[in-house]
Amino acid sequence: MTDHIIGRARELAIIREALDETRAGIGGCHVILGPPGIGKSRILRAAGDYADGRDIAVAAREAFRHDLAAPLVSLAGALLQCSPPTGEFAWLAGPAEADSGNHARIHRLRTSLERYAADNPLLIVLDDAQWLDELSALAVRELVPALASSPVRWLLAGRPGEDGTPGTETLNWLARFGSPITLGVFGETETKELCESVIGASVDKTVEALVPGCGGNPLLIEELLSALRDSGQLVVADGIATVTGEDLPGSFVSIINGRLERLSTDARWLLRATSVLGRPFDLEAAGRLTDRRPTGLFDLVDEVTEAGMLVEDQDGLTFRHDQVRLAVQSGLGAMKARQLHREAAAMAVESGRPTAEIAAHLLRSGPAGTREAVELLRDTAARVAPDSPADAAELMQLALDAMGRHDPERPEMVAATVRLLASAAKVARAQELGEAALRAGLDPPTRAYLHLGLAEACKHAGHNARAAEYAEDGLAGPAASPPTRARLHAIHAHATFYLDDFTTADRAGAAADAIGREHEPGAAVFGLTARSLVAQAQGRLGDSLDHASAATELADRAGGTARHRHPRIWLANALTSLDRFDEAQRELGAARREAERLGTRWAQPLLHYYLSALLTARGRLDDAAAEADAGVTVAEQETAHQLIVPLLGTLIRLAVLRRDLGQARAHIERVAGLIASGITAPPEDVEWPRAMLFVAEGSAPAAVSAAAPIYDTLRDRPTLIVQRPTAAGALVRMALAAGRRDRAAIVVDSAARLAVANPDSRAAAGSAAHAAGLLDQDPQRLAVAVTRFRAAGRSLALASALADLAVLTRRRDEHYEEAMELSAEFGAYSIRARLDAGFGAAAGSGIARTPILPLLTRVEREVALLVADGMTNTQVADRLWKSPHTVDTHLRKIFKKQDIRSRVELAKLVAEERARFPGDT
Repeated sequence: MTDHIIGRARELAIIREALDETRAGIGGCHVILGPPGIGKSRILRAAGDYADGRDIAVAAREAFRHDLAAPLVSLAGALLQCSPPTGEFAWLAGPAEADSGNHARIHRLRTSLERYAADNPLLIVLDDAQWLDELSALAVRELVPALASSPVRWLLAGRPGEDGTPGTETLNWLARFGSPITLGVFGETETKELCESVIGASVDKTVEALVPGCGGNPLLIEELLSALRDSGQLVVADGIATVTGEDLPGSFVSIINGRLERLSTDARWLLRATSVLGRPFDLEAAGRLTDRRPTGLFDLVDEVTEAGMLVEDQDGLTFRHDQVRLAVQSGLGAMKARQLHREAAAMAVESGRPTAEIAAHLLRSGPAGTREAVELLRDTAARVAPDSPADAAELMQLALDAMGRHDPERPEMVAATVRLLASAAKVARAQELGEAALRAGLDPPTRAYLHLGLAEACKHAGHNARAAEYAEDGLAGPAASPPTRARLHAIHAHATFYLDDFTTADRAGAAADAIGREHEPGAAVFGLTARSLVAQAQGRLGDSLDHASAATELADRAGGTARHRHPRIWLANALTSLDRFDEAQRELGAARREAERLGTRWAQPLLHYYLSALLTARGRLDDAAAEADAGVTVAEQETAHQLIVPLLGTLIRLAVLRRDLGQARAHIERVAGLIASGITAPPEDVEWPRAMLFVAEGSAPAAVSAAAPIYDTLRDRPTLIVQRPTAAGALVRMALAAGRRDRAAIVVDSAARLAVANPDSRAAAGSAAHAAGLLDQDPQRLAVAVTRFRAAGRSLALASALADLAVLTRRRDEHYEEAMELSAEFGAYSIRARLDAGFGAAAGSGIARTPILPLLTRVEREVALLVADGMTNTQVADRLWKSPHTVDTHLRKIFKKQDIRSRVELAKLVAEERARFPGDT
């Protein structure tokens, strides 16, 4: 670093090493946390200087409290000021395209960053990141992991304690994946060194006795010493500084006031007037607030900058620190402050500043301004809500704070705010605000609308029991409007489905459909998708398809919010259960393109989940694991906790199939934590993965015990067999191994019922034959299962049935050879282990692999070769017809397997393999 920064040697060394790695091609992120004045900004500036000296481009910006409702302004502002200048990010300066949702903008930004970083290492610095606008915060959460393989280094600094802001949540999210750099207060040694650096002399006991009152905060120490020096109370004699006098400043405000008193009257007014702005300003803005011509301010600006009160940066003039600005502002009288804020509001309107900034000034400009601000905040919240619900909720809460407690419009605004908080996954805040409003008393229609918001908040968080209760409370009276009733029924349907109350869920879904078709098509679509899930869970596969098809047709016809429900996701799920895989994949592809176009990011984890299920059925376990892993990442970014459990359940099952039991145990621990937090999930996503792990660990009795909820309800709820036809055989095998033939008989009976109820389903017929063949030790039934699974295109189920047939007949025939071949191709090593155990071979014996990058799967090898050829992850995704998230996951696994950290290292590895084995890659 170019400047010596006292007391931060360890922190600077960490950042220096990180930037050296970035220069070598390795990306990553560091979070710096600490209270105001602790030195975060100084470290960021030093990092920028260090990067610049090593030919690393720097894109830096400070986020501001008023960046709300200005989507992407924080991150775009940094990139547009990239040094050295580049045109790669120029498109960020223009307006967002009318048909471009948030997802599309983030995707385009990712592409720009990948393209730029391919030739230029880049440092992105975001100061005061707790104030990031919602879209910038979302982009950071997505882009940090997505660009980990590129030479892009992120450095974010923020203060703890600003709960609920998108920026704070992002800082906390990033901190969980690494060790944040937490800046502490100075001790005696650092404090003395700082004093001597500021004064330029040694200090005696009078100074050392005074500075502890600053609590070790560097900013307070520096300001105190400057104030004492300005007042003549700091005397240096013979190279030693001494404090004289008794009238010493006792607080930070008094320290700043003492420094102000040494300035001219006009200079003091310049500082007081501009202190209302809260962001960098130019001479024209300062002139309007002080009623002077800009050219007449030159001498005053020199005076305040020489005094260290203002500094000049690339955005204009700004206070040395925001705490200094607030201290200066505290000296304004109420009347002056109101007039200055009104003028600042007018200036903000003229220059197109964010709504939150305009409203903040209006709220401080008097009663008339408050009324104007409330209307402005409410109108802007309505406009930005579809793309930035968290920002909209913040704006509405500002409006609520400004309104009178008894304002007649307040209840309706509270209800709207609760729904926005629900959309933004701010469950705790939504419940706190909503419950307070319910206790205060509301008119019946508003009360029902508020219950809807609370139900949505709890449903999003996975608290299905609470969501069902709120929905029932909202439906209890006749006052709810038809659209509200339709939405309440739809939420109730999905919540009760996950509570295993299928009768209620189907009834509620039907009510949502009946009311919603006339009044709220989106609710009708959502209700129909719940009915599709119920039908599938009960084994009525034709009905499941009919409901999902009806939902899709209605969404296409109605458009608008109905299309945002993305029923094609559930249509694909129904098609998969009927073995119509190509159709399911087309529908999932269409749903993904639609979700990206509309910017409905909540749908992304669900798309990954159902695509993973489809790929598993086809035996493409590597792709399936990558999709599920990407789904977990997106669900965490979106705080969609409800979806994390089924995605982790998928990863557990896949880890067991691939004999990666350590990873399976780690995922099970995460699931247990989520369940303990109040999230509810069906046994197929919790108990069944646990049972699979117990089997793999050789404990069949524990597996049967864990799967008891599945055995007990299988006749009426054959969900597991519908979703995973291999499960029928697995349930029978574990029951027989545990000596529980009664449990095995339940599975055989249930699978037979499912096959009879769905005569067109080859998978159902295969499951029934597989289960019966294992129970009765009948090779002919197992041969029927092989035939049915082959006809259904169920490659994984086929491999499992082939293995069981080979083990039962004890012949190393074509069934054995095909089972071995398929298990090797899929990486389904648990099937190979079953064969080895059945024929007396050593379980887990090796599988022949190609010599090129031998630890990689086929798909990982494809990704590695394309990345080594210079493609970005986005380009690889386009070439392989995969999502960028899936490619990210494959690349992370490649790095882990090969113990490398950058694309440069990967390219070198591939080049070496190509040289050793020409033609093989």
